[in-house]
Amino acid sequence: MEKEKKNLFKKAFAISFLFTIIGAMMKISHWEYSSFFLIIGILSNILYIVVGIYEVNNSSRISSYEKLLWTIGFIMFSFFVGLTYLISGRRKVAL
Repeated sequence: MEKEKKNLFKKAFAISFLFTIIGAMMKISHWEYSSFFLIIGILSNILYIVVGIYEVNNSSRISSYEKLLWTIGFIMFSFFVGLTYLISGRRKVAL
């Protein structure tokens, strides 16, 4: 169960990125069902933001100031902060 929680952020981020890119390309090409792909991308985007904020705020390894910065970053710049968190910040915060 704990391993599933650790992988939820990675999976949601990957699904969000994949479906958003595919949906955008389909929308540009005026293909049918492109909105479906974009909606899946947006919903998984919300999921990884919520999971990221949850992990950051429940961490005992960082200060409350860092928690506030991560939270604001996830809300304001979700993709870039999510990518930064996935690549480097997650080892320091959650694991």
